[in-house]
Amino acid sequence: MPFSKKHIIFALVPLTGLVLLLCYHWIFAGFYPNANGTIGHDYAYFFPRLLDGYYWQLNNGAFTAQWFTPALCGGIPAFPNPQSLYFSVPQWLTFVVDPLRAVYATQLLFAAIGFGGFYLLLRHGFHTSRSGALLGGALFLFNGFFAHRMLVGHLTFHAFMLLPLIAFLLVCDNRQASRPRLFSLLLTCSAALLISYWVYSGMVHLILPAVLVLVFTGLLHGVLHGRQVHFWGRLVAAGGLGIIIALPKLGASLAFLGNFERSSYALPGAETIGGLLRLTFEALFLTPADETAKAVMNNMQWTLRRHELEYGVTLIPLLMLVVGAVYVARAPTLRRRVRQIVVTHWSAIGALLLILLIPLALNYYQADWNALLKETPVLGNSSTLIRWLAIYPPVIILLAVLLFEKSTQALRSKNIVSALAIGAVIAISAMTDRDFYTDQPYQPNIITTAYHKASDTRQPPQIKRIFAFADQKGNILLPSFRDDVMTQGASQLFCYEAMFGYRREHLPSKPLRAGRVDQLHNGHFNIKNPACYVYPDENRCLPGDHFAQAQAKQAEAFVSYRPFAFAVPGWQAAANHISRWLLIAIALLWLAYPLLACLKKR
Repeated sequence: MPFSKKHIIFALVPLTGLVLLLCYHWIFAGFYPNANGTIGHDYAYFFPRLLDGYYWQLNNGAFTAQWFTPALCGGIPAFPNPQSLYFSVPQWLTFVVDPLRAVYATQLLFAAIGFGGFYLLLRHGFHTSRSGALLGGALFLFNGFFAHRMLVGHLTFHAFMLLPLIAFLLVCDNRQASRPRLFSLLLTCSAALLISYWVYSGMVHLILPAVLVLVFTGLLHGVLHGRQVHFWGRLVAAGGLGIIIALPKLGASLAFLGNFERSSYALPGAETIGGLLRLTFEALFLTPADETAKAVMNNMQWTLRRHELEYGVTLIPLLMLVVGAVYVARAPTLRRRVRQIVVTHWSAIGALLLILLIPLALNYYQADWNALLKETPVLGNSSTLIRWLAIYPPVIILLAVLLFEKSTQALRSKNIVSALAIGAVIAISAMTDRDFYTDQPYQPNIITTAYHKASDTRQPPQIKRIFAFADQKGNILLPSFRDDVMTQGASQLFCYEAMFGYRREHLPSKPLRAGRVDQLHNGHFNIKNPACYVYPDENRCLPGDHFAQAQAKQAEAFVSYRPFAFAVPGWQAAANHISRWLLIAIALLWLAYPLLACLKKR
């Protein structure tokens, strides 16, 4: 059968996505590893943990939660750690390929999901043209925030690219479905699963900014298209279901966090509004503003390096915003329409402006305001709030495409303009200076070699000793690769774990010492009982306590990557069961919907 115009148009989107992904691969493949054989410095944190998860899976299967790990700090929580990602795509990819390939595959996969999600949001959520939706998808695909966070090793940020897909599921119209109510329930449950993935994949730093982007999208959709009721209903339901699905990890993480205070770090901010606007503008549209940050930021305890200021969407969306705004201002009909929208939806527009101001407000420094932020739950535990600028890339792209649609609706060459804009985005991304990411220190070969060895033998090394690097004078050394000693059956005494502070100031390491884990001292083994970090009362111990001599079997199981018995509170056990049954119910709904839709048609 010959191809019709309809077939060609239908194939246009996936073909465009494939070409864009190939260009993306051409630009970023050379960083895994880079020309020096290294990768981003923060992978020194995640690569040992990915290998640790693989070791656990070899002994216990993929679906058994890894609550604790013996490979770091002499034994610490794994599943209760907010940044743990055992139930995530990159971790499960390591069950098939080594961590280096798994991480890069994750970047490609979630870049593609971001493109597809933004296309669906624009095309079928906001009803833009196909060319406008493709341009929006391309802009989001190449956004600098996701790409460079992945390059530097912020692996938990990969789930950020699910944001437009979740937004689409929430605003999608269900009136054309054969079973509208059931279809709406399916969309809600799907959004709930993706929201719960934010929690399970460790995206703790971005959940609140991501929720604000969803709220912004719903408000804007209501202003332009009306019928907001279904969005708010789905948002509340999906958020509630997502929390229930993620309850096991949320509960365990809050219990772990409750035993360690992390509000002692200073919050930096810009002292002047002009400096803050300059910093934000450069971070979004020009080169990363690390030098500007040094000039305008005050109260900085930790240096904001380049990767912390990568939010770039290129100048293309800015040009689209300017051209669109000028066109609207010069078109009398559109001016009247805008005035009518402002009068009719003044409260929603006010809320939209408030959301846009929140990242700026959180990064403005004034002594009393800064003190108030330090007293605010969640915000006060941060060492910087610059990551709230992540609200802007998806919002700017969304607004730019919608204005682009208005300014080019009369053009016959709209498709050509979109194609040229996409080409410009690719060219800008390809020409961006990334020397910072080619000068990274972490060498992944120790972890990948150990991975292939375990893959061949199907036997992970047992943790037999506690280890610390030291020079000839006995001074402790902290190389970036220090956690890699897990590959040799050792647990790093001075591991890097942000839960205990950036300088391990809250780590109760004593009386842990370098040496064999089976050494006894005052009736306790030289290995921590990690359950004491999370549920000390239920296990009748204190955070940092060791396995007692009477717990020899539990200690042996722990260092051998096997589960051991420990007590949990009743609410944690209930959360585990509720989450499990809710996941089963959603799976059954997915299976039942096609059958019910088919019966409806018959």
